[in-house]
Amino acid sequence: MARLSFGEIVKRVAEFEKDKPEFISSNPAVVERYAVVHGQILLQQFAEYPDKAINNCAFVTGLKDKMLTRHHTKWLVKKKAVMRKGANMNPMAKMAPVAKRKLMPATTTRLINRIWGEFYSNYSPEESKEEAIGEVKEEDVQEEEDDPEELEEEQEEKISVEKTNKIFKLSRQRKLHSPSEDIKWEGEAIRKANSNEFLYKLANVHGDVIVVGGYVLVETAEAEELLPIYLIEYMFEKSGGRKMAHGRLMLRGSQTVLGNAANEREVFLTNNCLDFELEDVKQSVVVEVRQLPWGYQHRKANAFADKIDWAKAEERKSRGLPLEYYCKSMYQPDKGAFFSLPNDSLGMGNGICSSCKSEEAEKENETLKVNSSKTGFVYQGVEYNIEDFFYVAPSHFVKDEKENGTFKGGRNVGLKPYVIFQLLELEMVKACRKSDPESLKLKARRYFRPEDISAEKAYRSDIREVRHEMFHEVASKIAPCQGLAGV
Repeated sequence: MARLSFGEIVKRVAEFEKDKPEFISSNPAVVERYAVVHGQILLQQFAEYPDKAINNCAFVTGLKDKMLTRHHTKWLVKKKAVMRKGANMNPMAKMAPVAKRKLMPATTTRLINRIWGEFYSNYSPEESKEEAIGEVKEEDVQEEEDDPEELEEEQEEKISVEKTNKIFKLSRQRKLHSPSEDIKWEGEAIRKANSNEFLYKLANVHGDVIVVGGYVLVETAEAEELLPIYLIEYMFEKSGGRKMAHGRLMLRGSQTVLGNAANEREVFLTNNCLDFELEDVKQSVVVEVRQLPWGYQHRKANAFADKIDWAKAEERKSRGLPLEYYCKSMYQPDKGAFFSLPNDSLGMGNGICSSCKSEEAEKENETLKVNSSKTGFVYQGVEYNIEDFFYVAPSHFVKDEKENGTFKGGRNVGLKPYVIFQLLELEMVKACRKSDPESLKLKARRYFRPEDISAEKAYRSDIREVRHEMFHEVASKIAPCQGLAGV
């Protein structure tokens, strides 16, 4: 490979037959353009190769030259030295500054860049500090032309992330309100099951009718500019005469991972619940629950409906009317995904919240249950038996093993995959009477990945291949089981 030039490799790739998976095109010009477009990814592969003799082979140098000639580069302009004493008499000073070319980084989007930037700022702050120091030193030599629009977007993204963190950390401290006679129940009361509390469907709050299944703005002690929106699951009255409501938080699109890319009128349902007094309700808001048909045959109709909806929203905005929101999905930041709305269990008014119910079920799954034969156990809803394979978090072995940072050019320094174990034997600690993770002692066999052996082995081996050492067994309280592994 080190002896072949860029042109020879392009020629050989163009000679591949069409039935081969490596086939790109029989035209060498097309193959060359494909290699140049994906040049940054190819150069990264060569840079990570363990053999240094291949890092700077003829193909790599030829690819770099082709990328420069095709202008697949990024311009960096050096700072001009300004003379403080008098005018600069050099006639060349008025000419354009000398520019230096730098290879263009791999293509990405602002959304993906912000997601990974937030991740590394939370989980590897030391690395982010080192990068920031390196960037400050680099600015003394060369300065990159920044787009003012990008800088404004980055500032808005930081503000939206801070607002999201504040909303998710809402405490249950409410404002102190004096009892008011402007809040009255309407309709008949229903006794809550297994409780002395009474449930209500309607309430009149300062002349505004609040309905179960409706949406309201709630004044909280933490709210500053944007008041949080809550979906009312049910309303009830406590023994002291306090009129309460149980609601689920609705996040605006800018407060989610979408950031500035979201529509200002779109809100997302969350699993964050809160009991608040009806005194804290400022006003009711309009939120339309939408269910769009899925499929390519509905794209045109959906686009046309969005266009009409956007025109109506702009007309309301020009007339100074309040915003009308819409909701299409549920947002779960802990799982990093958007899900379909559970419409069958929202705003029932029966004193049962599906979010609270699922949270109680998760707590029950966290309890440890060992079967009678002591050949398996159930933990966090997953059943483990003898000879099963399971994952263990790498942080469990930080004390025993030193962290070796690999791939220094990348951002995954210090991050390690889950460790695979095979369950061999269970043993209950006699001192502990309760069944909890601390009372169970596991005897397991560890399996090693190719990168645990050597860097060259990791590069050449299949990522699915694992090996275990003979008689290498670990007997300890391996509490943080992370699900079953397929081996």
